[in-house]
Amino acid sequence: MDALFRHRLATRLARRLRAEGRPLPLPALGEALGLRGPVEPVVRPLLDGRFRLGEEVELWEWYYPFPHPGEAVVVLDLETTGLSPGLNEVIELGLVRLEEGERRSFQSLVRPSRPPSPFIEKLTGISAWELEEAPPLEEVLEKAYPLLRGATLVIQNASFDLGFLRPALEGMGYSLENPVVDTIRLAKRAMPGLRRYGLDALSQVLELPPREAHRALGDVERTLALAYEVYYMLTAGIPRPLVDLGR
Repeated sequence: MDALFRHRLATRLARRLRAEGRPLPLPALGEALGLRGPVEPVVRPLLDGRFRLGEEVELWEWYYPFPHPGEAVVVLDLETTGLSPGLNEVIELGLVRLEEGERRSFQSLVRPSRPPSPFIEKLTGISAWELEEAPPLEEVLEKAYPLLRGATLVIQNASFDLGFLRPALEGMGYSLENPVVDTIRLAKRAMPGLRRYGLDALSQVLELPPREAHRALGDVERTLALAYEVYYMLTAGIPRPLVDLGR
C-alpha cells in the first residue's frame, strides 16, 4: 500500500475514534473504511503509535496529554517578503504557547522597510496598505519574547524561521537559546515513505482543510495539529517531553 494512502487511512481511523469518544472493535473500524470481507489483515497494519490495541482499539491521547506535563511548548511561524534573511523581512509573526493546560496566542503584522512584492501579497493575502499601519519588528518582538521564555519551540522548517528570528532578537540584545523541534524531522520519523514533507503535503496526509493563504497564525494551527499527531505516533504509549523526540 502506498505510504501516503496508508497514513491517510490511519488518520481516518483516529478521527473515527475521536468522533465516537470510545473504544471500537476492529470490525467497526473496518466499516469506517468501507471494507468488505476480512477486516483484521487490512486494519491492524494501519494502527500506528496513536492507537492502543487490546480487545478493542483506543487512542493513547485518552491516557496522557499533549504536551507533556511540565513542558511548555510554543508553536511559531513567520511570514516574510522572501526567502533570504538579511535581504528580506518579516511581515507577520504568529505563535501559540501551550503550558499546563493553558493556551495563549499571539499574532501581529510587522511593518517592513519596503512593501512586499505582488507575489508575496497574493501568497499571503497581506496587502501593502495593511502593513503601513503595522508596528515595526522590534516592537512586535518585545511583546512576543516573554511568551518564548522557557519553552520548547516547535516550528515547521525551523531553520527558515530561525534565520530571521535569531538575528533580529540578537540585534535587540536578546538571546534565543530555546530547544527547537522541527516538525519536518518528526514527520519523517513518524510517517516514513512520503514523497514530500512540506506543510501543505503533510496537511493533505492529515486531511486538514486546505488553506487559502499563507498566514502566520493559520500555519501555526496547522503545525500544531501536525505536532499533536506525530507526538502520539512517536510516543506510542510512553509519554515523553516533545523536546526528547527532537533529539
